[in-house]
Amino acid sequence: MTDKHEVSLMNPRTISLGLGTALSTFLLAGATTIELLGAGEAPGIGILGVFVGIIAGLLAGGVVSVSADRLSGIAASALVAYATFGVAFVTIAGIRYVNVPFADDVFTFAVQIGVSVVLAVAVALLTRHKRSGRLTESA
Repeated sequence: MTDKHEVSLMNPRTISLGLGTALSTFLLAGATTIELLGAGEAPGIGILGVFVGIIAGLLAGGVVSVSADRLSGIAASALVAYATFGVAFVTIAGIRYVNVPFADDVFTFAVQIGVSVVLAVAVALLTRHKRSGRLTESA
């Protein structure tokens, strides 16, 4: 027999937050591992960084997927921002990868990080205002 709380753990919101968190954690853990081990000194360092990123991302995404609905307030907003950052960063990287005209000129690495942070903060603030009822719909 399952209780009601257990059934409601996985919903589209928690799954999307879990995926975004997994992506952000993959990027952060992978890049940190590569940098700490001496980026570019040996080919195996990149492979190890990707492996560490995948493991950390899967663990973080799984934890968030089953526990995101228990968070509220600033913790929930921080989680939304963290998950949004990874999605924004990878989306911009994808735009650069497929050679959208002028994307490489506009989205330098520093700009890519900055835009991702701004989007993460904006989405977190909008989500917070929407949940608190302060966001009104226009007719």
